[in-house]
Amino acid sequence: MANRAPQRQGNPAQRSTTKPATASASVTSRALRILETFDSAHRDQTLSSIARRADLPLATAHRLVNELAVWGGLEKKSGRYRIGQKLWRIGLLASAQQDVAEIAAPYMQDVLFVTHNVVNLFILDQKEVLLVERISGTNTGAPFRRVGDRMDLHSSAAGKLMLAYGAPELLAELPADLPRHTQHTIGRKSELIQHITRIRSQGFATTERESGANNFALAVPVFSPTTGQIIAALGIVTQDAMAPIGNVVPVLQIAARGISRTLEVGD
Repeated sequence: MANRAPQRQGNPAQRSTTKPATASASVTSRALRILETFDSAHRDQTLSSIARRADLPLATAHRLVNELAVWGGLEKKSGRYRIGQKLWRIGLLASAQQDVAEIAAPYMQDVLFVTHNVVNLFILDQKEVLLVERISGTNTGAPFRRVGDRMDLHSSAAGKLMLAYGAPELLAELPADLPRHTQHTIGRKSELIQHITRIRSQGFATTERESGANNFALAVPVFSPTTGQIIAALGIVTQDAMAPIGNVVPVLQIAARGISRTLEVGD
């Protein structure tokens, strides 16, 4: 029988660069899955919770969590992990948050001064709205949300504005039955569409105990000065009752136009 020709082993340098690249990508994806387990409902977690939510073996999660903690991406306190200051500082560099939030801040202060209500600024983040800035005073009451929190589109005033003025597929892709957070949450898409039509005609959105038992919100859109598209939602939140719409909406609209004009100057 003829001897088999020896198999070509290839260039050792090529082999050494290919395998680590694959392994590195795998480690990176696992580390990102760990970071994705943290959200507004899971601000601090045990190691077992992280491993379960990331769908990773406990030993793997333990190794990666420790590496992230050494780097500064996570912090450990009393046996629980949370996002570290280093990762938070990096997140603040995101242009969507930095540009709009920094520009909006003085106008939000004006709204706070006039209305004495907690003032929020939301942007669209995939299929939710993300709170990127919040300003409150000593007499405004406890805020319902914290910066970094996300809310559903159909149950928040900011989200409804995104549905009214944003890309049509945002509304089109919602299911017929919507998740209810309270008995006041709009649960049918057909009813939500009617609500969105009213928002387009009146220029502002409200929620009344739709995202929380005692939460009332009022918001107006902030439009891009160059494209005319909605880029943010500026609003106030109150407890127990809706703020006087006739008084607050003009204040919010003036501030929203100021933000848009400043963005135009910045461009």
